Amino acid sequence: MTKPPEVKSAIIKRIWQKIRSENIFETDLEAEPKYVPWMYIENIIQRTLSRMVGQGPYGPVTVKCTKEGNLAVVSRGGAFDDYERLEHPFAAAGEEKEFTFSQQVERIDIFTYDGKIDYQLTRDLVKDYGDKIELFTDSFYSLDFYTLRVKATCKSYTPKESGAETSHVDNQLNDAAATFVTNGVKVGDVVANITKNLYASVTVVNSETKLTLSENIFTETGAPWDTYSVEGARVKLMGWFRAEG
Repeated sequence: MTKPPEVKSAIIKRIWQKIRSENIFETDLEAEPKYVPWMYIENIIQRTLSRMVGQGPYGPVTVKCTKEGNLAVVSRGGAFDDYERLEHPFAAAGEEKEFTFSQQVERIDIFTYDGKIDYQLTRDLVKDYGDKIELFTDSFYSLDFYTLRVKATCKSYTPKESGAETSHVDNQLNDAAATFVTNGVKVGDVVANITKNLYASVTVVNSETKLTLSENIFTETGAPWDTYSVEGARVKLMGWFRAEG
């Protein structure tokens, strides 16, 4: 058998090298001069699937994400055996609300709905409030922090509708001055009874002045009537702790 013909062509060398330029997408890459004669550019785009691992208390732990791609920073179960939930619907921009947990919590989850809210935390009943933490509409913040009191300040208040009920029917909100349809209230929107700090969702938009609700949160049958908001600024705090005793 004869030898195959010798192939004469340029010998391509693949060399990994450091690029000095910060503008890596520009054409003036500052390559190491001695490698320039053998430099070539491949038209291949590589996609890497990376996994982030952190050092846990008993070894490496894989960092997980939510289905939206956000880092899942709050673990459930194991570390804490009890929690406390505090909620509040705001009635106007500029309103402040102080929350006090029944005991100092070790982790706090802060949820902001339909408004911009400033939060301040303090460790106990003596220490002053810390710097403000600003959270926007439909955002979530979680941190490991020993805290007993939280102050929330409503920075923006733009509900679809707000006011006071004017008559009573079980599982309904009736306000003769409302324009629910015109203001875009829809099924699934959250209605807050601001007076009693109760919540329900809209199941039927009956008319401009009437909504059917998932829960019977308006029970007054005469004046003074309860005030309400539809998709108004509200907050929820979840404090996690180890049960005493």
